Amino acid sequence: MEGEEAMKIFDLVVKEHMLPATMDKLVPLSFIGAAAVKFYQAKVKLMDQLGMSEQQRKATLADGQDAGEMLLNIEARIGELLPAPEEARKMGGARGGKVRQGKEALPVHEGLTDRRAHQSRTIHHNPAAVKAIIKEARENEDIPTKTAVLNRIRYENEKARPKKDPGEFVTSAEEAKYLHTLEWIISELPAMPPKKWSDKGLALATGYAKIIRKRLEVFDGTQSKVLSS
Repeated sequence: MEGEEAMKIFDLVVKEHMLPATMDKLVPLSFIGAAAVKFYQAKVKLMDQLGMSEQQRKATLADGQDAGEMLLNIEARIGELLPAPEEARKMGGARGGKVRQGKEALPVHEGLTDRRAHQSRTIHHNPAAVKAIIKEARENEDIPTKTAVLNRIRYENEKARPKKDPGEFVTSAEEAKYLHTLEWIISELPAMPPKKWSDKGLALATGYAKIIRKRLEVFDGTQSKVLSS
């Protein structure tokens, strides 16, 4: 589904406060909401280029923030309705994303992976982090997102974890977010690129690779020592 189409559908959900009560409706709506929030994030970044008036800017940002909050409510509701991890393990699922029937592993809900189930459950069990991210987004004219909430939870968990060396672990939410992003890139980026490329695709990939290399230059050689000093 295209971002603008998802935005229009999700706007209706937000305006009518239509938070479904069943997984059959919640899970598909979460995907629509994710596409809508991503579209809003892109639109907010381009507000200057689009020449929006102050009134249009405020309305766009407010709609994006409302969409972000609704998506977090949906994720929390999914996490609430999922079977508890203990119950899921008894059924054969490591985290509740899958249950086992005979020798086949079946999803708790079609389209909901084990990872997604774990994230939704985490959001449900950490309402304080959700509230904090929503508050920060409102104050900083930003859109609250699932990624921001999970990064905050991860950071708080790291702070609470017993440490042998005070400097061994992350020291800020910003650092935790950066490390999480690097981990995500490593896990998602294939070890080898495709063998066949279109001219446009190759040009885009080359440009992206240059940007990534430039942003990581700070970690090579002597520059990395400056970061740790």
